[in-house]
Amino acid sequence: MSQDKQPTLRSRVQAALDEIRPYIQADGGDVELVAVENGIALVRLMGHCVGCSSSQVTLRAGIETRLKAAVPEIVGIEQAPDEGPKATHSEKTSPFAATPSASGSGTVPAQTPAPDQETVTNELRALHRQAEKRLIEMETALDFLSGNPGATPREAHLKALDDAEKFFIQDFATHTRQEDEVLFPALIPFISWGTPMSVMAKEHRLLHDEIANYTKALNAYKAGQPADDLVRIGRSMAQRLRDDFFQEENVLFVEADDALQGARAKALREAMNRIAAAALRDREVAAK
Repeated sequence: MSQDKQPTLRSRVQAALDEIRPYIQADGGDVELVAVENGIALVRLMGHCVGCSSSQVTLRAGIETRLKAAVPEIVGIEQAPDEGPKATHSEKTSPFAATPSASGSGTVPAQTPAPDQETVTNELRALHRQAEKRLIEMETALDFLSGNPGATPREAHLKALDDAEKFFIQDFATHTRQEDEVLFPALIPFISWGTPMSVMAKEHRLLHDEIANYTKALNAYKAGQPADDLVRIGRSMAQRLRDDFFQEENVLFVEADDALQGARAKALREAMNRIAAAALRDREVAAK
C-alpha cells in the first residue's frame, strides 16, 4: 500500500473509538473524538456521561486502555470540556464520587471500609491485594529477564511467573465471575446516573484475553532464550489489571458498599461465596 493511502493516526483512533461507542451508548452516553496531538487523544463525553461522577471509569477502563491497545502511538487520553447544556440526569448522584488526585494521575478513593467492616466488597478488595502481590513477584522476574537477555532465570523467577499465571487463570477468573454475575447486576438499579456496567463487563473480557496471551507467551518461553514477547505481554497484562482494580475500588466498590447493605449485602456475599466454592470444587476434580 502506498504511503498516501495509509490510514492516518486520527482515522485509526476514530476507528478504535467507533468499536467502543456502542458500549457507551448502551448506557445512554456517547463520546466524540476532538483531536489527536502528541500521542494524546482529546475526547468529549456526551449524553449521560456529562456530569457523571463515574466518567473516569468510562475514560480509563472503557476508552483509554482500548485505544492504547488498538493504536500503540496513543500514550494517554484527556477529556475535552463539555460544550453546551448538560444532559438531563437522575437526581441521584454519588456522595462518594472519586476526586482528582494531587498528582493528576487519576482519582483517589473517597472512602475505604475498615478491614474488619463486613461489606459486600471486602473479599473482592482482598483479592485485589493478593493479585497485586502476584504482579509484583511476576514483574521482578520480568525485570530480570529484560535486564539479563539470554540468562537463565533463577528458580524463584520461574516460580513467580508460573504462580502468576495460575492465580489469574483460576482465582481472578472466579473474581470476575462474582462481579459479572452478582455484584454488577445488583448495582444496576442503584446507579441511575449512568455507571457504564457494560463497559466494565467488556473490560473483563479484554482482561481475560490479556491473561490468555500471557499464558501462551509463558508456555512458549524457554529458559536462556530471548524473552521479549513474555516481558512485553506480562507488563501489558499487569498495567491493564491495575487499571481495572483502580476503577473498581474508586467508583464501583464505593457505590456498592453504600447501596448494598444489611440483608441484601449478606445475600450477595453468600451468592459470591457459592461461585467461589463451585470453582474450587471444579479445580479439585480437574486435579484428580
